[in-house]
Amino acid sequence: MREIRNTLPRQLITQVLREAGRPLTAGELYTRAVQRRPRLAKSTVYRNLDAMRERGEVVHGRLADGESYYEAAGGGHRHYMICLSCQRMLDLPECPLGDLERRVAETEGFTVTDHVVQLYGYCRACREGGKPTSRE
Repeated sequence: MREIRNTLPRQLITQVLREAGRPLTAGELYTRAVQRRPRLAKSTVYRNLDAMRERGEVVHGRLADGESYYEAAGGGHRHYMICLSCQRMLDLPECPLGDLERRVAETEGFTVTDHVVQLYGYCRACREGGKPTSRE
């Protein structure tokens, strides 16, 4: 595996993700990063995110519309409830797959190395605030 240098853009991306406190899309990440480094190219952000994902430095997931989101690795094991109206990502209070992973390992001899759980629906604020809760 080729060594990846810890460049200024990579450091900036990591810093922005850690400070965000929530997952960000590549576009959101770029918008925040370019405020600190105006000459940063969008292609640099995408290229670095791809390399960082391959190396396990960022965690990648997908929103209901297929757009990717990213968060810094090492933040613990997290799953999300994603509101289809406002796109907020709320932490799922617990991982529902721990027991299943253990049973699969015991009965099938299969070792799970990773999994993703994302629930899609409508948050309380959108339901109570009268925002649309159906796809027109």
